[in-house]
Amino acid sequence: MSAAHDARHTAPDAGRDALDAFLRQRMAQPFAWGVQDCCLFAADAVHAQTGVDPAQAERGSYHDAATAQRLLERSGGLSTLGARAGVEVLPGLAQPGDVGLVDFDGRQSLAVCTGAHWLAPAALGLAALPFNAARMAWRVRRG
Repeated sequence: MSAAHDARHTAPDAGRDALDAFLRQRMAQPFAWGVQDCCLFAADAVHAQTGVDPAQAERGSYHDAATAQRLLERSGGLSTLGARAGVEVLPGLAQPGDVGLVDFDGRQSLAVCTGAHWLAPAALGLAALPFNAARMAWRVRRG
C-alpha cells in the first residue's frame, strides 16, 4: 500500500463520514441520465464532502444520451467537468473522495476514489474499477 492510500492520508473525519454515507446510499442505484450518471455521481460526491455542488448549473438540463452529449460538448468534455472538483493530481496519488477520469467499459467516465479502487455508475449500481483505471484525477477541496 502506497502512502497515498494509507489511512493517515485521507479526508478529514467529517468529510470521510459524509463520503462513506453517500457511497452506501448510491451503491445499488442504477445508472440513469440526469440522475445517476458519471457526471452527477461525481458532483454529488463532491457536494457530500464539501457542501458545494459543482454541477448546479447543469442539473435538470439533460435526460438522455443525446442531450448529455450536447452538454458535454458545450462544457468542454469530461476532463473539464472533472476539474471542477479541485486541482489536478497524478492519478496514483488520488485519495478517498477524489474525482477521476477512468476507462470503463470501452469509454471514459468520471468516478470517485475509495482509496483502493474507483466507483462509477453502472446498470445495476456502482461498479468498482481498478485503481490503475484512472487517466486523470482531481483532489476534492475539503474544508
